[in-house]
Amino acid sequence: MAKASQTNFLLRAGKVCLSGLRFAVVLGVLFLIWRYWDSSTFHEWKKNAGLIPFFAALAILPAFGIPTTPFYLLAGATFGIVTGLVGSLIALALNLLLCYWIARGPMQSVFMRWVGRTNREIPSLKKLGPWRFTLLVKLAPAVPAFLKHYLIALAGVPLRIYFPVSSVISGFYATAFIILGDSAFDRDTSALFLTAIVLIVVTALIWWWRKRGKHG
Repeated sequence: MAKASQTNFLLRAGKVCLSGLRFAVVLGVLFLIWRYWDSSTFHEWKKNAGLIPFFAALAILPAFGIPTTPFYLLAGATFGIVTGLVGSLIALALNLLLCYWIARGPMQSVFMRWVGRTNREIPSLKKLGPWRFTLLVKLAPAVPAFLKHYLIALAGVPLRIYFPVSSVISGFYATAFIILGDSAFDRDTSALFLTAIVLIVVTALIWWWRKRGKHG
């Protein structure tokens, strides 16, 4: 019992630290964009940044644990809202399909053996159903996105449910961070603060919904 309590405490502490680290990364990238928006270095980056290499990296690298938030911020600051959004959403769609293929294809047996060694089990869909399960996993705080995608796929959620739910939720956050990146580059404080407030409100609502679901 004491060991279980200690494990739960460590898990909660780890989630808090991860959330704090993610927040610090966002603030750091925004500060760099804001600080060096008029520097020759950043303008040189904007001029030479290639659409295909940038969004190809965004489609592939997050499947192996690279955070997407800095990509979205840079996409907005580098390519503007329209191009950044279109490119990021296409990259997001490809990344979701890549994660699903990896988890259900060549790496499935490896993942299952690893889960077995941790004395944990892949959650069953019978109790929650695939729609609610996917929502709960996607909205879980302080869990890297690629792990969420692998877990949903390993649990047996069909692609026809996994893809639209994940696309909508991840697409919302991608849009918000792209606007933040563009606003930081343009030094548009009104758009910057409005988008930040929307993100905070939505995050608070998600936290309330999950708490209500646990006690309901």
